[in-house]
Amino acid sequence: MKKEHTIILDLIKAFLEENPNQRFGQALFNLSINQFKEVPDLNQSTLRDIYNDKDEEIIERINARQSWLSFQKKVTERVRKIHGLEGMTANERMAATGLLTDFEELKAKDKKYARFILESLKVDEQSIQKILK
Repeated sequence: MKKEHTIILDLIKAFLEENPNQRFGQALFNLSINQFKEVPDLNQSTLRDIYNDKDEEIIERINARQSWLSFQKKVTERVRKIHGLEGMTANERMAATGLLTDFEELKAKDKKYARFILESLKVDEQSIQKILK
């Protein structure tokens, strides 16, 4: 077995130990090992063929996905701790949850992560678009 195989198996094992309620097939998708691709003409998704993916690419996808899942968990936990967000401005919501510094950094380098913060704070879509410009 190659070193990369061991890394992939260890990442899957750690994920399943952390998420024992997930089935193995779910873990493969949730770690972005298997992926869907959009089929625009049919307006549906299908499995993406990963046959030619290099092991290193799979490891990168798993690590990126774990970073995304960890980030989502962090944001969700911080938002849950604060009551009365609805009466605050977007900046006040970010400050109250301790996400303002994260947001400012992410706004410049990763709009997906920045958008997730705003959506989690229940900022309306029109405001999100203005803020992320």
